[in-house]
Amino acid sequence: MANLTRTLVASFDALAMAAFAYVATGGTFLHAGENLVLWGSALAAGVAAVVVAIDASPLIGWIAIGYVLFAALLTGEQPHLLLLALAVALASVVQRPRRSLAMGVAVAGVAALVARVAVNSIL
Repeated sequence: MANLTRTLVASFDALAMAAFAYVATGGTFLHAGENLVLWGSALAAGVAAVVVAIDASPLIGWIAIGYVLFAALLTGEQPHLLLLALAVALASVVQRPRRSLAMGVAVAGVAALVARVAVNSIL
């Protein structure tokens, strides 16, 4: 897939996540937990889009995907399916570290666990 196409897809994903976060929170930052999940995922999607656009280190993009995975799977009683779909969509366009999907998934998994510990210590 061409870099321009990947950039457009990642940018669309980030904008869609930001729109969803805005609608779901009413555009406010009143609820700390909800904001960390939704607005954090929108920011992470934006970071992933920038990584794709400027062809930066894939590790940064996969760490951002890891945050989205954290938000999707580790924050509530049930998974947030929209966030899980966002993580899968971003994984398809972010470059693979060392051309290895397994390494990218491992980086994202570790990042999700680190995000869980960090957010739990904050809240």
